[in-house]
Amino acid sequence: MRNAFLLSVLTLAVGCPPSDPDTDTETDTDTDTDTDTDTDTDTDTDTDTDTDTDTDADITSIAVTPSATDITTKEVVTFSVLATYDDSTTGDVTTTAAFSSSDEAIVRFYGATHGEGQPLDEGTVTVTADVGGTTDTVDVTVTVAAAAAGDLVINEILADASVDGDPNKDDPTSNTSDDVEDEFIELANVSDSTIDLSGVTIIENENQFLPRHTFAEGTILQAGEATVVFGGGDLSALTEPYVWFFLADNTDPGTQLGLALTDAGDKVTVKAADDSVITSLSWGTFPASTVSAVSDASISQTDPWTAGYADHSTLGTTNYSPGTNADGTGFEGPDARYSP
Repeated sequence: MRNAFLLSVLTLAVGCPPSDPDTDTETDTDTDTDTDTDTDTDTDTDTDTDTDTDTDADITSIAVTPSATDITTKEVVTFSVLATYDDSTTGDVTTTAAFSSSDEAIVRFYGATHGEGQPLDEGTVTVTADVGGTTDTVDVTVTVAAAAAGDLVINEILADASVDGDPNKDDPTSNTSDDVEDEFIELANVSDSTIDLSGVTIIENENQFLPRHTFAEGTILQAGEATVVFGGGDLSALTEPYVWFFLADNTDPGTQLGLALTDAGDKVTVKAADDSVITSLSWGTFPASTVSAVSDASISQTDPWTAGYADHSTLGTTNYSPGTNADGTGFEGPDARYSP
């Protein structure tokens, strides 16, 4: 019995070992909670308001401002147009108006600024504004402004007329120059206005009380134009766009001196009718002159109108060029000056 009991215990210990059950419990739980809530609210509001006016309203009349005006050529007149509609409303229609002048030689609309009339010459014109066939008119009277300081420059001056060729072109057979007749002074209008040269004089330093030239009454020079005054001769062969050629008009007693320019050094002064100085140029040995005297050529602006003076022969293909710039280009005239 003891042996049997032992065998039974051994059998239990060896053949049927006791099991090890897993008694662990899962304590890892997901405690996350979604706290991100959408609190955005749409605060956009429609702020558009309809400010359109009734475009179907018909224009019953227009009024041009100013209703009448007197100006000089140094003033520019700008017109505005107010429309009245059939619903009694009004509106500015200047930008849609078409402007015209009864005489474009006196006032012309170039379009640089809408409604801006450019005065060109003396006289009275009727300006018409037209908006879709509805019109209004205004009378404009223009007076040419007198030339004043800064309006003119001496663009070229030939003091030494013993040059090759014939500057005033009045001797085509021999094509030779004359010491008196072929001297010339070229003046350019550098202002933006038509100017009156009536009574303007050209004074040479040694003949202070005998002007070398006095411009006749009614002589005008438009923006971008030039005039050339010769000592004498026949100027009928000379012609250039936007250039006016004159013979020296003076009151020399006895021997005619022409422009009486001194080659080595001199001073020329251009004076207004009221005796104020418009412009001047001195050269060579004249006291305090900064411009060198020139032999066998003219003294000319190095760049049209503004850049200083030099020997013409160093600037272009010729020794002188009455009626053109030193580089051979012509004067531009008013249309080129005012066009946009």
